[in-house]
Amino acid sequence: MNQLYLILFLVLGVAIATFAIQNSGEAVVKFIGWQFHSSLVVIVLISTAAGVIMAILLSLPGTFRLRARVREQAQRIADLEQRLRESEPKNTQETH
Repeated sequence: MNQLYLILFLVLGVAIATFAIQNSGEAVVKFIGWQFHSSLVVIVLISTAAGVIMAILLSLPGTFRLRARVREQAQRIADLEQRLRESEPKNTQETH
């Protein structure tokens, strides 16, 4: 699944880069009271970077929860394996 995400990310990156290079004209950005002129390439790349950063930040809480859960489950498995070893008979010789 990680390879699929990597491939999709690369395809999206190439598409964004192609769009930015083909549309390299001047652009005016207005936001609330601010206004600035820049190349459309710069605006597209900044917008893409901002979107990637927001996606990463939004995924962090879930990632931390999953890692904590995995650690808890690994500890639980280790405890259960230890209890299983302790409950097994010490002498496993069979009598015939």
